[in-house]
Parts: sequence; structure tokens; C-alpha cells
Amino acid sequence: MVALWGCSSGLAEDFGVPSSMGDVPKQGGEGSAGAGGGGLPAEEELESNFLSPVATGKFVWVANPSSGRVAFLDAVSLSVQLVEAGNGPTHLAPLPPKDGADRTLVLNVLSLDATVLSAKDGVLTTRTLGVPSGGNRWAIDPSGRYAVAWTDASKLKGADPLDGFQDLTVLDLEKDTSTVLSVGYRPVAVAFAQDSSRAFVVTQDGIAAIGLGDAPAVQKNFPLTSDPQGATTRDVVVTPDGALALLRLEGATAVTVIKLNSGARIEVELGGEVTDLDLASSGAVAVAVVRELGKVALLRLPDVADDPEARTELTVGSGENVVGSAALAAQSPVAFLYSNATSNPLLTTVDVSATAPEPRSVLLRAPVGAVFPTADATGAVVVHTKGPQGSSTSYKAALSVVKVADALPPKIVGLEAPVSAVSVDPSGEHALVAVGDEKTGPWSMELIRIKAQQVKKIALLSPPIAAGIIPEAGRGYVAQKHPEGRITFVDLETSEARTLTGFELAAQVVYGRKK
Repeated sequence: MVALWGCSSGLAEDFGVPSSMGDVPKQGGEGSAGAGGGGLPAEEELESNFLSPVATGKFVWVANPSSGRVAFLDAVSLSVQLVEAGNGPTHLAPLPPKDGADRTLVLNVLSLDATVLSAKDGVLTTRTLGVPSGGNRWAIDPSGRYAVAWTDASKLKGADPLDGFQDLTVLDLEKDTSTVLSVGYRPVAVAFAQDSSRAFVVTQDGIAAIGLGDAPAVQKNFPLTSDPQGATTRDVVVTPDGALALLRLEGATAVTVIKLNSGARIEVELGGEVTDLDLASSGAVAVAVVRELGKVALLRLPDVADDPEARTELTVGSGENVVGSAALAAQSPVAFLYSNATSNPLLTTVDVSATAPEPRSVLLRAPVGAVFPTADATGAVVVHTKGPQGSSTSYKAALSVVKVADALPPKIVGLEAPVSAVSVDPSGEHALVAVGDEKTGPWSMELIRIKAQQVKKIALLSPPIAAGIIPEAGRGYVAQKHPEGRITFVDLETSEARTLTGFELAAQVVYGRKK
């Protein structure tokens, strides 16, 4: 599936500091989503703006566009190796392991090619494939055979409106081939069917279906709306089997469901502007939030594609408990409902697979900014970008550790700088939050033991830019802004931290080889 999110700048204004999270438009690339009912501002899906660097197995990969090399860090031994890539290696993506090797892919933006890097038994090997279209994003199919390099215009400052970025490159990593295809104006996301038979490229002109196989080709384009002038798309989700796409359009009061085989479409009218749309991990339920009505609609799939009444509607938001957004757990049918368009300190959970779902709300001590559930939905880390309504605080931000399973009171921790990155352990045991940015410090990482609701602060030497957790190594890491590369690793159990600085200068550097 694919779900597209974005956020606006100025997220921490109520704490008196500028945002560290940048300006990422909602899908469609033209500003933020509509305000919805009551004149409220748009909901901001901040979760997707917290990104982790590439980790595979027990290793971390770091690209250096200036030197043309990629550093390969062993999170267990903390040794470093370097391998030559192309010219300007910049955009990394993890690949599924193959034949016992950890693998990653890097887009070399200056030489218009990509380097596939493999590490096995301490030996690094590389091979290169052409990427004539260039790009700044990767999409990898579930099998790891296909990779799509494409350009996300929302990540480019001052892009000319006549630059459509309509070319993308499909790499077949089994046959080592590159195919350039043309799709609609300004792609915003790429998704794959679980069986890797097709890819779906969401653009401002529609959804382009690409047949994969040995000769990738665009099969058809499905318009997003019957209006020839089009409409700004805010969210698109594609079911795992590639059969259905569900759309949330700017200002629309209905969810559009498109059958990706026939092109047949149906409008599921919900009576108010839809402010968020997400898909449960099972692919059996889509969650649509209608903020102005305090309503959440659970759309049953695939039934709703033929019968718009195949849904369950819940009244969740009322009074000060405004609900406009949803965050769904990766391996659970539980949805976390909240609003960051208002100063709402309530977080509501609901099992969207239940026959008669019963929402349950928990009071936090500050308005919700972003929610990061554990994969099993037994807990969550909540980031607060606003202080409590009607009171003052000396903190620049805050986080809460929510233990959903036991219904214990959330634990809130004030932070001295804005949050710049969040990573949650797939097991649900730990989370790592990087605090501070280039403009605002002090810099630190917050190591969270979710089930114990314990938070330990560890100081950093320079501004954090990304965080991640490596389960196989039992460590977390925070990459930092430094001219020669800097990463701090932390043992998840002992909290012992070690910092590596200067990958290019490290005495233990061993160069990989090309094959």
C-alpha cells in the first residue's frame, strides 16, 4: 500500500521556536490541505517528516556526495568500510537481503546512475545501472527485484511549473536493466502490488499503472476525477493486491474508490470534508476521518467498491475532542485518532477490525503533534509541538510515552529543543527521539523504553539529522551534521553511547571492490 502525507512549517511556534521539520506539501504538491469545517487550519501529517537513514541487518549505510563514496558501518563492532559509488551518491534505499548479503541502492545524482551495494562476510561489492531520468526518491517492490527512481517536486525549491518530472526509471535488479517511462505530471508516490506484477505511480494527472515483468511498460492511466480541470489530491492508498485505489481530494466530502483493473469508480459520500484517509495493514479496512462532523468512517474492502454503504461510522470527536487525523499501526488493526489543527490533548484508539468498535480516549498533558505507534499498537510515542493551552512553559517541545495495552497514564517529558527525528523499534520495546536542529539546541537523543515508560537523555555533539534502530545489533543510532560524518550509537539495554566521527579519515577504513 501507499499512503501520502505532508506537513507545514512553523510547527513549534507555540513553544517560541521555529520548526525543524521543513515544509513538505500534502500530496499534489500545492500547499497544505483544506481547512475543513469550522474555519480550522489543515491537519498536518507530521509522521512522514521524521526519516531514518538506511539500515540493513546490523549495518548502517551513509552516502557522501562530495567524495563519491558510501560508508558501511557495522553497528556491532563499530568498524567502518568505504566503497566507491558513482558521482554524487545521495539518495539511499534499503534492499531485501539476497543470498546472505545485506544490500542497499544509492542514486548518484551527478552521473545519472545507481550503485547496488552488497555486503557479505565483510566484503563489499558494487555494480552500476543507468538512471537516465535522474530523481530524488526511490520505491522498492516487496520482492526486491524492481526499483523505481523518480523525482518528488515537493522536495525541490523553486521548481519551474513547466518542469513536469514525468520521466522515471524502472530498474530490474535481477536482469540489470534500466527502462525509462513517462507518466503524468509531477509524481507524488509509487506503490507496488504485493505480487510485484504492477507498480502504481500517483501523479497530478491520475494513477499510472505499470506492468513489470521483463519489459516494464505503462499500461493505463486512471484519472483522479471526472473533472477535466482536475483536483488536488491529498491522500491516496492502494490495496496490497493492487485491485483498488482510494483517494481523498482537496475539499471533497467523499472518498473516491477506483478499480485498477477496469477503471470503474464510485464515490463514497461522507457528508463533510474528509481530512484524512489511511489503510489498515490488512488492506481490509480504510479509515476516513471527517473532522467537522466528529466522524470516522471504516470502509470495508473490497465491498465498498461496489456498495458505498459497506462501512461503519463512529462518532469520535465532540466538544474539545476534535479528531481530524489517523495513524495506523503497522501490524495491528488499531488506529490512533487525534488532531493537530487544534490544541487537543486527547488521543483516541479504536480497533477498526472489530464488529462493534469502541473508541477509547486518553488524556495527554499537551496538544498532540504527531503519533508514532508501535507495530503491535500496544504503545506509542507522541510528539508535542505546542504547549498546554492557556499556560506557559520553558520547554521548546515535549514527548509522551503512551502505554496503550495496560491503559496506564501517559508519561510526558519536556524537551529543551524541537524534535528532529523519531524511530520506533519494530518489537515495540524501544524508541529513539533525536532532539535539536541546526538552529536550536542543545542536541540530544532520548532513549525510550516504551513498556517501562522510561526516558533517558543522552547528549550529542552536533545537530542530529536522522535516527534509527537496528534490532539485529541491539543498538540505536543518531546521524549528525558533521563535515566528515558523525554517528552516535547507543546500546538499547545498557544505554552506553559511542560516537564515530570522520568516516573518511578513519584508521580502520578498508576499501571494498567492484565486480
